[in-house]
Amino acid sequence: MSILFTPTKIGSLELKNRFVCSATVECMVSEDNRITKEYIKVYHGLSKGGAGLIIPGNYFVNGTGVAVAKNLVIDNDSVIVDLQKLTAIVHENNARIIAQLNHGGRQCDPKVIGQTPLCPSPVRDWLTGIRPREIKTIEIEEIIKAFAEGAWRVKQAGFDGVQLNAAHGYLINQFLSARTNRRKDDWGGSLENRFRFLLEIYQAIRSKVGKEFPILVKINAQDNIKNGVILPESIALSKKLDEMGIDAIEISGGIKETGFTTTKGDIPEDLLLDNINILQGLLLKLIKGKLERAAQFQEGYHLAQATAIKKSVSVPIILVGGLRKRVVMENLLEQGNADLVSMSRPFIRQPNLVNQFLKHPDSECITCVNCNRCTVEITINNKPLRCYYSSERVRGKAKQ
Repeated sequence: MSILFTPTKIGSLELKNRFVCSATVECMVSEDNRITKEYIKVYHGLSKGGAGLIIPGNYFVNGTGVAVAKNLVIDNDSVIVDLQKLTAIVHENNARIIAQLNHGGRQCDPKVIGQTPLCPSPVRDWLTGIRPREIKTIEIEEIIKAFAEGAWRVKQAGFDGVQLNAAHGYLINQFLSARTNRRKDDWGGSLENRFRFLLEIYQAIRSKVGKEFPILVKINAQDNIKNGVILPESIALSKKLDEMGIDAIEISGGIKETGFTTTKGDIPEDLLLDNINILQGLLLKLIKGKLERAAQFQEGYHLAQATAIKKSVSVPIILVGGLRKRVVMENLLEQGNADLVSMSRPFIRQPNLVNQFLKHPDSECITCVNCNRCTVEITINNKPLRCYYSSERVRGKAKQ
């Protein structure tokens, strides 16, 4: 049997195989913060499709942290009943489900949250032009508490664990990064101080949910931007998290300001131009070549960084980012570069992907062409989670 289909564990949690459906925004929550029938249908399909672990994406811990509209805010107990329906349907299909908790920080839209976004330091986002407000110490403490309470709520709803999103330029990543954290107090400056926000969130959650409830974290191996998080810092952070008892670490990279370095592949210029003004359009034309070079797709584009982190820790490493070929996934697991393989866009296009791998063991089954139309339509246009590939509009072919 392929190593992809061997069981494994994350903390106390047993998984039937090594496939992880990585978290993404869904934009399927109603205006009154209720998950919809369409939302349930998506995760029902994924659980039937064979993935061992499913991570629904970006449950925002309070209203100041909503980075993308139409996504769940878990700041009160009313969400528990809805989420119980979700976990029950996933468990019926022998899959496990972990909730990703997040706060958007300066990547929030003021129109969505009704105020100026928060950030460790008031560093302007060059992509949006928004200058965030420096977060106050009391607000830091409130957000740490919100993460802990959110973790307790999803545990009551039947989730098998939580994942902290400390990647992709969201608030935890902003504290980790010297680019966005220029504070002079105990929350910034030294590497130890920049780690503090994440570590205190972890401790607060652990005290709320107990020792046996799995807590995972998603980090950037590197931010891919000047003064952002770099690999040696990520290795140091991973070691510290390992010592404290984190149950698994998912390795990713890039932030929103770096364009498509998180979801490498094509840049759907037509969709982007539909949503920006004339000046932004001119800027896009000027930097298009640079963006395309940075977004050039390659198989397993975080593999080297994950391998370095894996050598430094004892906890399971989950690798996400451009995994498309079965042989590559099998090799990296067999060679000990990671313990689980994680994908997002392929599962959006093919919810039954794992079952297809089982049914066709001698063929490559992934049909995602990395066109990134889903990336733009969901995260920018707030359209619901699905594949938006159109052969008529996408000239690029599948990248291997």
